[in-house]
Amino acid sequence: MRSFWDGSSNNFRAILEHFENVGRLARIKVEVDPIFEIAAVCRHMEQAPDWGQHVVLFENVKGSEFPIVGNLCDTRDKLAFAMGTSTRESVNRILDAMTRPIPVQLVDEAPCHEVVITEPDLGVLPIPTMSEFDGGPYISAGLHLTSNPLTGVRNAGIQRNQVHDSDLLGIYMAPTHMLQHYLAAKEAGSPLPVAIALGVHPSLLVSSQLRLPFDTDELAVAGSLMGEAVRMVPCVTIDAEAPADAEVVIEGEVLHDTTRLEGPFGEFARLYGPERELPVVKVRAITHRRDALYHNVMSASSPENVTLGAVGREPSLLSALRSSVPTVRAVRITIGGGANFHAIVAMQKNFEGEPQKVGFAAFAAQDLLKHVYVVDEDIDIFDDEEVHYALATRMDPARDMHVIENVKGNPLDPVSVEYGPGRAVVNKMIMDATVRIGSEVKYRRAEVPAEVMERVGQDFDRYLTDE
Repeated sequence: MRSFWDGSSNNFRAILEHFENVGRLARIKVEVDPIFEIAAVCRHMEQAPDWGQHVVLFENVKGSEFPIVGNLCDTRDKLAFAMGTSTRESVNRILDAMTRPIPVQLVDEAPCHEVVITEPDLGVLPIPTMSEFDGGPYISAGLHLTSNPLTGVRNAGIQRNQVHDSDLLGIYMAPTHMLQHYLAAKEAGSPLPVAIALGVHPSLLVSSQLRLPFDTDELAVAGSLMGEAVRMVPCVTIDAEAPADAEVVIEGEVLHDTTRLEGPFGEFARLYGPERELPVVKVRAITHRRDALYHNVMSASSPENVTLGAVGREPSLLSALRSSVPTVRAVRITIGGGANFHAIVAMQKNFEGEPQKVGFAAFAAQDLLKHVYVVDEDIDIFDDEEVHYALATRMDPARDMHVIENVKGNPLDPVSVEYGPGRAVVNKMIMDATVRIGSEVKYRRAEVPAEVMERVGQDFDRYLTDE
């Protein structure tokens, strides 16, 4: 049986070892096809009661020597486990890391350079095709590392990459910081160097989803999450740096003067992102470990990519909302909302109008949000039944729904109006499901006395005996 341990506790394979040690790694030994079959197995594993909390390792991938790892990021529990915390505490753990960043450490030699291919052929990688009408194989877990051409400050983000040719990838850049890097390089008439890392510690993936201020290095937060600096190594063929402990690194340049039709692709909204003319990445080299593992993140009908997005975006949103309304207690970005469209906020309301202020602050902090639901602090926002209870009993649609028209939205939102490449507007809504000031007595919960519940719970087994 293959062991992953290589002496380090803060890389991709150490996390797999961690899962295997507690019986949560499923090794699939039969041959599987990267075209649809791997995606189907991952979906079945997600939905199976006994396997939903397992990471999947496909040891025998048709047409490739690289094993594929899947279902690493599809639940909040798995990401929390990888970061050494609990689901409920992960937001606070990340918030703490944001206040104590650890700058990256530059090294000269790295495991990701054990094999260097300077005449690259993407065909050596087992890049899956996942949804029925996808335009082809897609890299879905690629951590894209670029630098601001004007300041040199690094950015990390996850973008999708369609395989066009043996050395050419498509790229859809979400309207965030990497796109700004690309536009700055394009204005200067230059390509944008990019290192695409596959198989990195989940803390790097989560940190890449933080909505930090422009020109803030997300990898410094990742280092704080792991308790030590992320090791970075200079790339072989481009002016960029890559995570030294990555399983695979694709070195390339986003060309400023070339586009190709990209798509369709099954996206986070569980629909297909349309076919568009988009930039391309010219691949200059592929480097990898000798016994490299390929990491794939499921998209579309799977919750994997949106779970990453939700866990990564909640801490930044919570911090921004507390800056505006200090009595905000908790934030949840929902999986059903694609980790982009829906946020639920719990707060202590002291004045009428505060929930609307929270909604406006949320839209300002993360401009792709579309619906913000604000509830009282007694509502457990991670319990859907509790949230539905608040919406059912504390909201008057005529009074408590606030619609804001024609606000910047997400081009992948099917109800948005797209007026240019990457540009879209949408109507947004704030829903106030809090108790009206002065009505607290009317909303007193009907519960068994807490002391009786505690007493019965402490000796509950005696109620189940026959004696």
